[in-house]
Amino acid sequence: MNYKFIVASQKSKFEDTLLHKSMRKNTIDFTRVLFYGNNTKPLPEIYNDAIKKCNEEGINYAIFVHDDVYINCYDFGFRLNCGFEKFDVFGLAGNTEITVKEPVLWHLMTTRDKLRGCVAHGADNSNYVYTSFGPLPCRALLIDGVFIGVNLKTLSDKVRFDEKIPAKFHFYDLCFSLDCNLAKLKVGVADVPIIHNSPGLRDMSEEWKQGQKYFLEKYSKFSNKTLTM
Repeated sequence: MNYKFIVASQKSKFEDTLLHKSMRKNTIDFTRVLFYGNNTKPLPEIYNDAIKKCNEEGINYAIFVHDDVYINCYDFGFRLNCGFEKFDVFGLAGNTEITVKEPVLWHLMTTRDKLRGCVAHGADNSNYVYTSFGPLPCRALLIDGVFIGVNLKTLSDKVRFDEKIPAKFHFYDLCFSLDCNLAKLKVGVADVPIIHNSPGLRDMSEEWKQGQKYFLEKYSKFSNKTLTM
């Protein structure tokens, strides 16, 4: 497949990331990586720049992934292909229904039975545990930003990551997946085994709160309403 990984990292070298370790283990071509090292810019700005570069290079698929991800499968290309056969945009965890209200977290704006997907958590492939959210593959309303696959051939020119979000590294995924759904793109969760070396959100900082406020204002016409697939 004609794809590229898009990786923004605070590290200066891609070789120092967990993602690199997993790519080496699974013999995934490093030339497929567009790496933004020593990054301090908001993710939407980085990701939109990457979309522009991929389009200029004739890349058909973009994989936006965190640098602390370990790809835990030998058939990664096959699984990507399966995901893109079903969806225009896909993640690995998400939901099929939300009520637009605080707290703006994809797993808390819904009920347990509306969660979808599976992601493992741990240091690497020698020490991890699976978190099963729900069935997959499946259509989704919101997806988590740890891994987002985008078919650039079907992505509308009007849909991009929202650079107005005041939180640099939060809400970009929720806004993007919801905007894609509103643009009638097929969004879902697919079966691509990864291990995420992250404890998740631990601190609702002032920046995070400003991002939440922005999300609620952006989608105010849906305030306290239930959106579903």
